Amino acid sequence: MPDTRPDLSFDEKYVCDACQSAEKKKTDIDWGLRAKEFEKLINNNGPKNPFKYDCLIPVSGGKDSHLSLYYAKNIYNLNPLCVCFEPTLPTEIGRKNLQNISNLGVDLIHFKQNPKIYKKLILEGFKRVGDMEWANHMGIWSIPVHFAIKFDIPFIFWGESPQLEYG
Repeated sequence: MPDTRPDLSFDEKYVCDACQSAEKKKTDIDWGLRAKEFEKLINNNGPKNPFKYDCLIPVSGGKDSHLSLYYAKNIYNLNPLCVCFEPTLPTEIGRKNLQNISNLGVDLIHFKQNPKIYKKLILEGFKRVGDMEWANHMGIWSIPVHFAIKFDIPFIFWGESPQLEYG
C-alpha cells in the first residue's frame, strides 16, 4: 500500500493498518466458528418464503458482488435482492458485469442518482474531504440500507470493507 493513500496509518514498526488488518484476519478470527454463527443467523430467520428476499447484496459487478451472490444463492440457498448504486462514470465492463449478475437469476435494482443534487454533492465532497467521489462512497453505503428497510430484508451481505482491507 503506498504511503500516499489517504487515511493510511502506520504503527511504531511502520506496518500499515491494511497489513495489520490482513494479519488479524489470519490470527484473530475463528472462521469455522464465524460460519456456524452465520448459518445460525440465517436459519433462525423463519421459514423460507420464495416471494420474500432473504438478504440484500450491494453490487458493483466486481469480485465481491459475484462471490457474495454465489454464496447466497448456491451455498446458502437464499433469495437475494441486489442493489447497484451507479458510479459517476460507468464502464462498459462494469455494465457487462452487472448484466452477468442479473443473468444469474436475481432481481437487481439499479439506483441512478438525481444529477442536479449529485453535482452539488460532488462539489461538497471535494470541499469537505478533498474527494470528489465522496458522494459515491456515501451512496454505496447508505442506499442499500434504505432498500433493506423498505423491503423488510433482515440481512445485508457487504463485500470487503475498504477501510478494513486497505487502511
